[in-house]
Amino acid sequence: MHIEEEDQLALEQRLYEESLKVLDEGQVLTGLIVAKYQDELLVDIGGKSEGILPFRELSLAIEPKELKVGDTLEVMIHRIDDMDGSLFLSERRARALKTWEKVIEAHDRDEVIEATVTQVVKGGVLVDLGMRGFVPASQIRRQPVGNLDELVGKKLRLKVIDLDHKRHRVVLSQRQVLEEELNAKKQELLGTLEVGQIREGMVVRLAEFGAFVDLGGIDGLIHNSELSYARIKHPSEVVKVGDVVQVEIMKFDPEARKVSLSLKHALPDPWEEHADKLFETNKLTAQVVKVTPNYLLVEIVPGVLAMVPKGEFDPGTQYSPGQEVDVTLLTINHTTRRITASIQHVADVPLEELEKLSFEDDAGAGNAGDAVAAETAAAE
Repeated sequence: MHIEEEDQLALEQRLYEESLKVLDEGQVLTGLIVAKYQDELLVDIGGKSEGILPFRELSLAIEPKELKVGDTLEVMIHRIDDMDGSLFLSERRARALKTWEKVIEAHDRDEVIEATVTQVVKGGVLVDLGMRGFVPASQIRRQPVGNLDELVGKKLRLKVIDLDHKRHRVVLSQRQVLEEELNAKKQELLGTLEVGQIREGMVVRLAEFGAFVDLGGIDGLIHNSELSYARIKHPSEVVKVGDVVQVEIMKFDPEARKVSLSLKHALPDPWEEHADKLFETNKLTAQVVKVTPNYLLVEIVPGVLAMVPKGEFDPGTQYSPGQEVDVTLLTINHTTRRITASIQHVADVPLEELEKLSFEDDAGAGNAGDAVAAETAAAE
């Protein structure tokens, strides 16, 4: 027997067996399009008569104009007319049933499925899974979505978070997918971070005490004291949201996922930048940054502070942060980077006079302190 004859016999046998089937509502069968009309198809599903498939019973994935006689479709018998036995078919219901089985499987396996947004509804959007699925607005992204209409036609990567078996309704979440991916990325990043590393990040948020930088899945904090050598009141004086910065990892707690960062390493060292100004007896205009009964703290150049001890400033003068004062540098320790200064009236004495007086012997006009006293008395 020829192969063609065997195939023909097999086809005839299948058609015979299908003709013996008892067709019932809810059955899903493969049908052959035998005729196409203006708004419906005639589909042979192997029964005694063809079934009617209205275009409205096609899923969104199928364009009626692309269908032609001879094509096959999976359809469901959704209604049988009691009067004449006419069969009414639905491709979208068949697809939905098949999709429902896939949705249950994806839910059981915790798998990601893709679906296109088709419509904006109250509280979220609908997606086409082969059946309708609902994605609440809060489950679309990790951050709130402004205009939901912008999502229509776009694909979302989703996980099933709720199923209604009776109504065949499904609720999905893309936010869960994104958060799981972010956590995996964080875990991977945690294994590569080390103290002293230089990393690139983006400033994502500013607070009164510092700036938060996204290192690629983990946010680190640059405290105000590590943003600049100069004293600042708010991080916006140095950075803004969206800035890409090079930061150094100062501290790292992998269990708490806390990272402390520094930006100062990328800035010039003020001690080196202003070395020509940092010498004893130099006079500078400084800015008061802290006032206490025993000392003042002043910024003599951006990023370099000096202490004015009690006795080197007039206790009767009211000083306040931000006030400019003229100071004379007294001592400088480059190793510990500590400087003392004075804003006593000695600052008004010409430097040449101070140097001359300090080297005279006891029989002369006296020391610099005497000169200050004499100068004060003369002024009075």
